[in-house]
Amino acid sequence: MPEVQAEDRGFLGEFLEDMGKRRGLRALTVRAYGSDLGRLLCWKPGSLSSQPDLDTLRGFVRHEAARGLSPRSIAREVSSLRAFCDWMVERGLAESSPARLLSVPKAPRKLPGFLGIEEVLLVIESYDTSSAAGLRNRAVVDLLYGAGLRASEAASVRLEDLDFERCLVRVRGGKGGKDRIVPVADGSMRSVRSWLPARMAWAGPACAWLFVSVRGRRLDPRDIRRIVSAGVAGAARAAGATPHTFRHSFATHLLDRGADLRAVQDMLGHSSLSTTQIYTHLTSERLREAYRRAHPRGDD
Repeated sequence: MPEVQAEDRGFLGEFLEDMGKRRGLRALTVRAYGSDLGRLLCWKPGSLSSQPDLDTLRGFVRHEAARGLSPRSIAREVSSLRAFCDWMVERGLAESSPARLLSVPKAPRKLPGFLGIEEVLLVIESYDTSSAAGLRNRAVVDLLYGAGLRASEAASVRLEDLDFERCLVRVRGGKGGKDRIVPVADGSMRSVRSWLPARMAWAGPACAWLFVSVRGRRLDPRDIRRIVSAGVAGAARAAGATPHTFRHSFATHLLDRGADLRAVQDMLGHSSLSTTQIYTHLTSERLREAYRRAHPRGDD
């Protein structure tokens, strides 16, 4: 393999290690950086070790668009290129970051899907709570909806993170590695409490994690997704729902009932209010649809 490719690998490995260890970025983010920069190297070997210039980066972006990549995926690749070029500047390996001059294509903003309250309850109540697995599965979905958690966050909840008296959960390591405290619905907390005796039998007091398998293994996000899929299969009206659907439903239902937007932002762990504001579009659309159906001149 040519020496320049070995140099590329060295630069890429050092960059990814720095992103993961020093900056504490999530493993998924680091892998995405590696994948995006790896495609740049496949397109033009030597482009990392030779300090990529603006023409090279623009050519790569045009190549990616020509092979059919979506605007959202290209925007993510530009973000990866910027992160690498910024890192080169920080290390004194480049004077400026040409990736900062790249245009980012605007991706159409996709409104998140959500369930109605009745559909959420259908899924939660679909689990057979006469079994330990059913108790756990109901508690998982109830916590996803009751606290607006991501699948990865639900999998990371420890027993010590739960405050049953005040109905709170500490959410560890959300996006950006930030912890937050989130209120939990009383009914969701009851589901979690009902699961604890079976959990103790499966994992014992030494295990820190809330959600475990029958052998005491901590559940991972894939397990959470399978649990949700099983509940959705038992509630046809919720077809296609994922763990994130319950998070979207949590936010939408709160705003529907008058919750403060910034409070919802804090509960979801969004760093930017604009990310949370997408849910106001959902509630506005519902209001407009209700108006169109009910007002005598709604269809004029």
